[in-house]
Amino acid sequence: MNSYYEQLNYHSSPFQWAYRNRTTAPFQGYYHLHHGYELLVIHQGRGNVVVNQQTYPICGGKVFFFKPLQLHRVHVDIDNDHPYERSVFHFNAVHMESYLAVFPSIKDFFMRLSKGLVKEQTFDMSDRIVALDQACEEFQTQIAGASTVAKGDQSALYLLRLLSLIQGKIGPKGDGEEGSGEKLRHSERVMEWMEENYSDAFKLEALAEELHMSKSYLSRTFRKETGSSMTEYLSARRIQEACSLLQASDYSIERIGELVGLPNASYFIQLFKKIMGISPHQYRLKL
Repeated sequence: MNSYYEQLNYHSSPFQWAYRNRTTAPFQGYYHLHHGYELLVIHQGRGNVVVNQQTYPICGGKVFFFKPLQLHRVHVDIDNDHPYERSVFHFNAVHMESYLAVFPSIKDFFMRLSKGLVKEQTFDMSDRIVALDQACEEFQTQIAGASTVAKGDQSALYLLRLLSLIQGKIGPKGDGEEGSGEKLRHSERVMEWMEENYSDAFKLEALAEELHMSKSYLSRTFRKETGSSMTEYLSARRIQEACSLLQASDYSIERIGELVGLPNASYFIQLFKKIMGISPHQYRLKL
C-alpha cells in the first residue's frame, strides 16, 4: 500500500508549483492528503480521481479542486499513446486572502468551494483548454527568475485567473450546488457505507449483503472503478480521521485508534506510521 501524507512547506513560499509534469510509465497512484489547497490541471491523460466519496474520470481539460486534509487518489491508465501530463498548484489560503478580498465575487466562489457548497470538485474545462493552458504557461514564465515577493503576487494572479475561468464555466451562484441526480457507482456506494461504518470492524460480508452483491463482484468492481482495493481506501480514511482527532482532541493514542476502528494500539501506530511517515505522537507534536 502506497498511501501517505504529503508534507507541504509554506514557510519559504506560499505555494508549490509543478508545470506540465509528464509521466509515461504506468503507476498505480495512492491515497493521500495534505495541508493546503490543491488545483490539479489535467493537460492529457485518462483514468479516474477518487475524492469526497465520489469517482471522477480524467481527461484533458479537467480541473480538480482538493481541500486541506481531504483524502483523494489519482489513478491513471498510461500507455505509449496515453501519457499523463498535469500541472499542480498547492497553495496556502492565508496568503491569498488579501488578494481575494479585492475580488468579492471570486472570493465568494472560493469560499463556497472551500465549504463544500459547490458539490462538484472537478470541472470540465475542455472547451476552454486554450485559456487554461495559457494561464499555466504564463504563470510558469512569470515566476521564472522572479523575486520571492513577485512570485507570491504571480501565484495570487494565477489562482484568481483559474477561479475566474471555473466560475465562468459553471455559471452564477447556485449552479452546481445541487446533486446531479445521477445513480451512484458501486464504488461510491461502498465509500458512503464506509463513511458511516469506518469506526467499526470491517466485515465484507455485511457490506456485500447491504448492497445486494457478492463479495467477489464487489471487490472487483471497486478496484475497477477506483484503481485500489477497499482495504486500501478504508485504511487511508481511518488514518485521515485519526489525524483530525490528533489535532482537535486530547484523546490518548489508544483511544483515537479505537474511535477510528483500529482498537489494536500496536497495529494502529504501525499503520499510521506506514501511511504518514511518522508516529501518531510525532504527528501531534508537530501540530
